[in-house]
Amino acid sequence: MATAITGIERRRAAGPARRAGPRARRRFAVANATFALFLWLVLIGTAPMQEWAGQNSNSTGDALNQILYVGIMLVLLVGSGMISRRELICIPTALLLLLAFCLLSVSWAIAPLIALRRVIQTTIVIWIAFRQVNDLGPARTLQLLRIAMIALLVINYLVVFFTPYGIHGEVFGEQSSVVGDWRGIIPHKNITGAACSLTILLFLFDNRQFGRVVSALVILGAAVFLFYTNSRTSEVILMLAVALGFAIRPYSASYRSTMVVILLVFAGIALQAVSANIRFLADTFNDPGALTGRGAIWPLLIEYAGEYPWTGAGFGSFWQIGDASPIWTLTSGWVAIYAPHGHNGFLDLLVTIGVPGLLLAIAALAVWPLLRLLLSLSIDKSRRSLLLALMAFCLGHNLTESSLLSGAAVVEVFLILTIALIYRESDASAGAHQLLRRRMARLVRRSRPRLIR
Repeated sequence: MATAITGIERRRAAGPARRAGPRARRRFAVANATFALFLWLVLIGTAPMQEWAGQNSNSTGDALNQILYVGIMLVLLVGSGMISRRELICIPTALLLLLAFCLLSVSWAIAPLIALRRVIQTTIVIWIAFRQVNDLGPARTLQLLRIAMIALLVINYLVVFFTPYGIHGEVFGEQSSVVGDWRGIIPHKNITGAACSLTILLFLFDNRQFGRVVSALVILGAAVFLFYTNSRTSEVILMLAVALGFAIRPYSASYRSTMVVILLVFAGIALQAVSANIRFLADTFNDPGALTGRGAIWPLLIEYAGEYPWTGAGFGSFWQIGDASPIWTLTSGWVAIYAPHGHNGFLDLLVTIGVPGLLLAIAALAVWPLLRLLLSLSIDKSRRSLLLALMAFCLGHNLTESSLLSGAAVVEVFLILTIALIYRESDASAGAHQLLRRRMARLVRRSRPRLIR
């Protein structure tokens, strides 16, 4: 039986706008303004309608973007008028451990300065996301996200119909692959496809701020644009995310044991399906032309991971670091010249922070947030559907694209915002996750004296 949330917890979940006092109102106003700017930087950036830069260069990035992210962080720290230890350290412990490991990997990174800059940028983006969800509350955060995605969709249509930029030209010298696909104001159609998919999920599940007519029009507009992007990854993963969103709707954390049995059954079926088609999967994986060229990239990453399984190349030190990139020791073909990433977020983490870092990332970005979501007793069912669908899409998208811990990439930012929303909702809900957290805290406290000795 679900545990009732107290009145204090309800007000806390509703956000600072309902708290009395000028400081709280000031904090809420600052959070609204900075979140709007943050979403603009993530979705559009400071140099809209720029061509896709895929060449393997030093990739210093847009300096103005980086300055603005730092500015947003400082405004949130100082402008809200509230600075405390809790405000400074708003990132959860699991993510802090992951970021600390990424920072540690700078010590052995092939390009330590680039790695350090990328760790700092990723940390700042994650900090901003958690701080803003804390300041705004779940309802206001989701409302602003939906408004931003409507604005982006409208801008994308305007760019397609009124400028020559909105439809792809030649990329990487391969005219047949992307020419004619819609991208809107975003440099690449795969990112646009992901943005359209996220828009559909936001308006399909737990949409309490917009009426049915507006929501239906937005979903239709995003679906049409997604179709013309020809982003197959986003289309397939979107269908899976929608199915999971609806499937979780009748779920109750009170009957989580039944859920475990169902998951084990599905896992067994999946393993049988993989074993029955292992030859086909192996042939596809080893075909350099499979999956639009990904079959030529992934074996190289696995080969490198086999040579450096525990350390990798160091955070952010595999792709786009110039001639020092390890990819040049593996191949001199088009992958080394044009590929900006490994088209698999998990493999990219494997070759940069090794097996320990990858396992820590999976635990912090997937396992623990999903446990919190599924074990919390009083999270609203429609909200749970939305958060699970967003998590499924962001994680699934990284099976053929790469955005995990990649600074301010669109899918990465949405994943972090979703995790922040899960933490916020689950903190206000009783459940088995609270018991697990207390047990882990006790284990950590008990281990401290032993480590000192």
